[in-house]
Amino acid sequence: MSELAPDVVAWIEDVAQGKVLSSVAIPSGRLGYLVDVKSSTGETLELFLQRGRGDVSGTPFMPFDREVEVYRALERIGIPIPHVWGVSVALNALLVERAPGATWFHPPRDPDEAVRVAQDFMHRIAAWHRVTARGLDLPSFAPIRTVREHQLEQVGGIRSVFEEEDRVRPIDALARMSLDFLESNVPDFDGEPVLVQGDTGPGNFMYENGRVTAVLDWELAHLGDPMDDLAWLSWRATQHSFPGFPDRLREYEAMSGISVDEHRVRYYRVNACARLGPRFGRADMGESAGRRRTSEAAGPPPPEADRTADGSGLIMTMLHRRMVLTALADAVGIELPDRHVVEEVDPKDHNAHYDTILWQLQTIVPHIADRTAANLAKGAARQVKYLKEIDRNGAFFEHQELAEITRLIAREPASVEEGRPMLAEAAREGQVPIEEYLLYQWNRTVRDDYLMHTASGAMYERAWPALR
Repeated sequence: MSELAPDVVAWIEDVAQGKVLSSVAIPSGRLGYLVDVKSSTGETLELFLQRGRGDVSGTPFMPFDREVEVYRALERIGIPIPHVWGVSVALNALLVERAPGATWFHPPRDPDEAVRVAQDFMHRIAAWHRVTARGLDLPSFAPIRTVREHQLEQVGGIRSVFEEEDRVRPIDALARMSLDFLESNVPDFDGEPVLVQGDTGPGNFMYENGRVTAVLDWELAHLGDPMDDLAWLSWRATQHSFPGFPDRLREYEAMSGISVDEHRVRYYRVNACARLGPRFGRADMGESAGRRRTSEAAGPPPPEADRTADGSGLIMTMLHRRMVLTALADAVGIELPDRHVVEEVDPKDHNAHYDTILWQLQTIVPHIADRTAANLAKGAARQVKYLKEIDRNGAFFEHQELAEITRLIAREPASVEEGRPMLAEAAREGQVPIEEYLLYQWNRTVRDDYLMHTASGAMYERAWPALR
């Protein structure tokens, strides 16, 4: 049995009226446990224990007592939601029925099944949107106001987070630009507000045999614009795939009776990025030295607790940078240059050694039975691919970036490391036009992303899905 505190075990047994047989911790954004309980009638109950994030005050996340309100309201209208057994604010714990199936972190191998699951999810999201916020029993979300008023409240919360971060360490000029855009362009939509899941889509639902078995993770739920959920869905579709996205939107329109407004979806894409914080998806402009020293002093996390040991963290970081920049540029009407690098350095003779190491790792990995060791080996292979590209093009790309920085601040720094914080400060002070700064960030991201392209594989081509 994984370690559960005695008071938590006692609470589970009281709620389920039985004896805890086993509990297995699983990696997730919030710590969770698969819990089996022998009930007083002798049957084995398959439950799931979700632990919270701790103090969520000042964040967009909800405490469990409010999240449970959402679970119960949606279960009443037929949305597949894990049945709630109990919630404890004191223990910061939520106990629910364990849903069958898998999450879309592991999408269906059969393309036809993937389409059926995606269609079924669109049916579910259309169903709770069609009911509207007024048709759900959500007393703690009252009063129900206009969509615009709810969005202004949401943007106010984003501003509070940004300002708090800015007091600790100045935030980037593009983060400020995102906030200004959100405040100045709140959609003037007079339709009925709906329950917005936030962070909805692949990864936050379970499926089995072509059907959605449970819609999960409602800690970002709020009232607002249905396009807010579609923007989040396109976010998760970019990360985890979602077949035939434009077709799925047409099905949503038919089932919900709500027209998809592309302009509003683009607005809420910027909103989704901003809700993840002012530093999410931002390139390092010289702030990392102190954080790196702190991280090195603490040492790496244990392999079994490192969710990015396989190198996926490097890949997702680059994807997020592209997503943040393209969402903002698309929303404000700035056309970005092509993202594919056309000029690079010829490979050096010793680059063949990288290929030898990669061949060795690829030969070794299938023979590693231990999952943690296999993930570490995959992570090593991805890092070797990255280092190979840095060895070839790193200095050349830095030379190009230094030339851009020199042009924008009208002086030549001694190095890129010196120039980045100088440019960031100039942009914050308004000494560099924000459009020029965005283009610099895009050009830098294109080059940085290219250094990752062999390690990224298919993820290198991922982008926000088309809406039509």
